[in-house]
Amino acid sequence: MERTFRITVDGQAFVVTVEEIDVPGAASPAIAAPSAAPHVGGALGHVPSAPPAAQAAPAQGAIISQLGGTVEAVHVKVGQQVAPGDHLLSIEAMKMKNAVLATEAGTVRSVEVAAGDAVAAGQVLLRLG
Repeated sequence: MERTFRITVDGQAFVVTVEEIDVPGAASPAIAAPSAAPHVGGALGHVPSAPPAAQAAPAQGAIISQLGGTVEAVHVKVGQQVAPGDHLLSIEAMKMKNAVLATEAGTVRSVEVAAGDAVAAGQVLLRLG
């Protein structure tokens, strides 16, 4: 199912079409590997060597960054109890603030990042126990 959305970033409107593929019972479409593109400088044109999914699976209780960016703020501390939906930390990516929320209840066992740290997609942010 495709849906069209209008997204405004820094006052500039973009129209995007999104295809829903995570439907229970439905087969996911095959995704072709990216073709080698010439490097044109900066992040544009860069083809990563391996997607984050190819990395080793994190330990149970690890909260993983879903995107690269900069940690704006950490809202929890070691020993704090959290519930599903609690705001754990904020990551700024492409001038947008992204909330990282707890997906399960637990106690914060460790915080692996601090405000101002650069993080990559797939990186462990904190661990719950």
